[in-house]
Amino acid sequence: MSQAGWLSSLSPAPVLDGLAPPVRGLFQSPQPRRTPRRRLHEGHGQPVLLFPREGTGPESTAPLHRTLQQAGFRPLDWGFGVDQGPRGMGLARWLRKLEDCVIDAFEASQAPVTLLGWGLSGIYARELAKRANPLVRQVITLGTPFNTAADPQRRCRVFALLEAGPERLPLSVRTRLRQRPPVPFTSIYSRHDGVVRWEQCVETETAESENIEVPGARHEELAMHPRALEAITHRLAQPEGRWRPFEGAGLPLS
Repeated sequence: MSQAGWLSSLSPAPVLDGLAPPVRGLFQSPQPRRTPRRRLHEGHGQPVLLFPREGTGPESTAPLHRTLQQAGFRPLDWGFGVDQGPRGMGLARWLRKLEDCVIDAFEASQAPVTLLGWGLSGIYARELAKRANPLVRQVITLGTPFNTAADPQRRCRVFALLEAGPERLPLSVRTRLRQRPPVPFTSIYSRHDGVVRWEQCVETETAESENIEVPGARHEELAMHPRALEAITHRLAQPEGRWRPFEGAGLPLS
């Protein structure tokens, strides 16, 4: 065999092609794909569990579901229909119930799962990552008011859905909710949200946590905003164990 042929035989491409999609994705860096209005990064079957916006069900995440699926990821629905908060069940019992979603998603994909929550359900995603840490790869939230310190008068109507039961959440629980989950975390927010104050959506930035502002987007528009989609797909496409902050966006978006 010639030297060129021998080198060709060592090319990683045939080896990677033989791996299952989630495993193959561990070795590849995010690759951008242009569309008319945005830049997406391509996936290799990485699973992502989608939680709907408060007061809505899977119809709110359906466009995002299709976009992620077309980009090569594996989006999964949370399976509980319309999100109306824990209601009389209480937050602790509600989260225990939702843990089954994470377990099922992990077992179906045989890979750690990204949790993506929108508004109120982003709080579920953060808390579930604390409870089921080994099964969760990262958390992404869209317009989620987890920073209770930025709402001392308890005026946030989204967060109020957590307190719809017989008692308000004690201060200890509200304090716990603003503690960062023990996995990489990305908060996507807008100063023009119109439903939650943007200050409530800001996390302390560390080596594994970041905030990404989406200019001009309303709360109900966050999931399909071009900048949000680029950031979400880049987060999902990163190689396992090599999370890095999103540095912005490369080319300007129009």
